[in-house]
Amino acid sequence: MEKILEQILTELKELRQGQEELRQGQEAQNQRLDRLEQGQVRLEQAQARLEKGQQLLEKGQQRLEKGQEEIRKELHYVWEDIRRIDKRLSAQEEELGKLKRLK
Repeated sequence: MEKILEQILTELKELRQGQEELRQGQEAQNQRLDRLEQGQVRLEQAQARLEKGQQLLEKGQQRLEKGQEEIRKELHYVWEDIRRIDKRLSAQEEELGKLKRLK
């Protein structure tokens, strides 16, 4: 009987030890899970910042494109002004040439 009691006691100790190892393993798993969840939150926050940055870049790109279009229009008007001035200058040169010939 004593042998059986010792065997039961030994098995109980082994069970307790196994239970403690399981508890420690569960605790380690929970810590890893917590770290993974924290990492996930940080990734989501970083993604949100990236998306916001991308939106800002897209708005900036639109403003740049609009500015380029305005510059093209202004450049067109500048060339028109240059052509008009050139025509007037050519006309004045012709008039001057005629006046010189008349003298």
